[in-house]
Amino acid sequence: MKKFILLFLIINVACSVNTSEKVELEKLRFNYSDDAYIFFRNMRQTNYDLEVMEEGGWRIYRHEDRQTDTTDFYFTISLVVNWRVNRVYPIIEMPKTIAKDEFTVLWEAIESEDQGKIALSGQKRKDEMRFSTELYNRLTDEVALYVNTKNGKLPLFRTTAHKEAFRVTMYDFYRMTGLL
Repeated sequence: MKKFILLFLIINVACSVNTSEKVELEKLRFNYSDDAYIFFRNMRQTNYDLEVMEEGGWRIYRHEDRQTDTTDFYFTISLVVNWRVNRVYPIIEMPKTIAKDEFTVLWEAIESEDQGKIALSGQKRKDEMRFSTELYNRLTDEVALYVNTKNGKLPLFRTTAHKEAFRVTMYDFYRMTGLL
């Protein structure tokens, strides 16, 4: 019985998702280690919907709690794994009516009057990774994130479940690439 309890505690600690650690922008990379990807596939993949594109060697993971209502604004991250070259990419998904190269998120601190902007500059995978990491780091500071649309100022994430899906997806990306 003691062995079972010990094993249960080890698995819980190994699968826990830290919420307060920031990621250094200078250390960002796409390469993952085989053991980190195997851990993801064995332990974390159950939280994702999987789309396989065999011809390209891609596996696209979309968190099950992501924003799926496409009638209005939505923002979500997918993890695209190219297993042929051991790389994983965090790809932004949002309406085609919003140009990615002009996309800006406004943030406001919840407990102070601090505020600012995070802009997506460029359309390359590296630009999306950097932008997503800046959003992730802001979330660790407990801020509210907004976007200006033709319908006015809207929250970047509609619900806390959508916000948590983004955070967990990015955490899984950092874990696969060895940053957390």
